[in-house]
Amino acid sequence: MPEPRLPIVVLTGAAGRLAQYVRPMLASACREVRLCDVRPVTPQAVNERAFQCALDDAGQLPALLTGADMVVHLAGYPREAAWDVILPANITSVANLWEAARAAGVQRILYASSNHAMGLYPRATTVGSDDLPRPDSRYGVSKVFMEAVAGLYAQKFGLKGFGMRIGHCSPEPLDARMLAHWISPRDLAQLVRVGMDADYDEAIVYGVSDNAASWWDNARAHALGYRPQDSADRYREALQHKVSNDPLAEHFQGGDFAAAEFNRDRSGFDVDR
Repeated sequence: MPEPRLPIVVLTGAAGRLAQYVRPMLASACREVRLCDVRPVTPQAVNERAFQCALDDAGQLPALLTGADMVVHLAGYPREAAWDVILPANITSVANLWEAARAAGVQRILYASSNHAMGLYPRATTVGSDDLPRPDSRYGVSKVFMEAVAGLYAQKFGLKGFGMRIGHCSPEPLDARMLAHWISPRDLAQLVRVGMDADYDEAIVYGVSDNAASWWDNARAHALGYRPQDSADRYREALQHKVSNDPLAEHFQGGDFAAAEFNRDRSGFDVDR
């Protein structure tokens, strides 16, 4: 029996921080990895190809996507900003990418959503994949938009969507908040591999390691095969007192993103986490 054909995968945001954690896995699992970024990016594996392009320019996308099986979408503006920054990077680019992928016959898009899509939930509340979004910022709203676009294209056009609400990915957690929402590089790479291989029409999961303090019910990811190997728990003693000075930031899952520009009466939010 012939072995399954290895996929051709487009990796957007390929020059970014998250991409460095998944590129080795993609290179080993794919026939070809197309590296897309607005900045120059240098291929490191023999099956990587570089494409310097801007996703907010729809005319650049057909050449990138023709013949591709799936997209791992990590591009976008990664912080809070004014609408004139968020709109081209995180809204127009998303609309262009999904439409171009549909036209090119791409089978699935795995995409980096964010914990900030849920950032106005209190830390005392456990949320899962089916809970309504509560974005904490314009940036968070752009991630909810992407989740909605992915849902539309999955249910109407059959373009599978795998949304990862990523906490913070780094070699180690850096503060007390990350004891809840940190994900290690190897767990992120594993989660992406789950999105490449699992059976779903659309799925939203949480990009988090096996942290006892997590605010998230990640049953959907576990049902699809995700088995995190790392945990922030061993850093608890060193980091548990490394907290924000803002009680509002400490109340909400979104931290500083939730507290910034908050214009309601804060008195009811000076509570324990």
